[in-house]
Amino acid sequence: MSNLIQMVYISKANIPVSAQGGEIGPEVAKILRKSRTNNRARNIVGALYFGNGYFYQCLEGDEQSVMKLYAILQQDKRHRDLRIISKRPVEKRSFGDWEMKFLPAEKEIGSLLRSFGMSAFDPYRFNEEMSEKMLRVLLQGRDMALDSASGQQQSPQCACTAWKFATLALGGMLCADLIWRMLA
Repeated sequence: MSNLIQMVYISKANIPVSAQGGEIGPEVAKILRKSRTNNRARNIVGALYFGNGYFYQCLEGDEQSVMKLYAILQQDKRHRDLRIISKRPVEKRSFGDWEMKFLPAEKEIGSLLRSFGMSAFDPYRFNEEMSEKMLRVLLQGRDMALDSASGQQQSPQCACTAWKFATLALGGMLCADLIWRMLA
């Protein structure tokens, strides 16, 4: 029997919200970078949507690991009013290798909100059906990878590939610096 669960929680941001349409602020970029690293170590996958000052996040993994992470998230001062809106066992991971898939998906979310009769993203107003549809958008949407140095969005691609290349480039730079120092 699988001990995998899928948990969806929502929260309100305590961080500055970017005024630039579709772009994430530096705090959300930091959250994504740290989440991808920490989730990999915890064997947790998932997706994050940030809009209108709210987080909507789905986490999948071993129940004990996911709940331990949720306890840590409850202490994080960058958001408040955390609420689990869904928690259920799953046979397999829906998000594959995504340590933390990030979707700007403004067009898709806007369309979804209009179908709900809403003009602004507020997951605290979602019912079960709305939350299920939101989760489908996260599953089907494409990740927006981040530039590891600037935290700015890059063109859509597999975030794990982007992180591997960024790690490889950083390793190359560190090795070159070490060799340079040894020769100097």
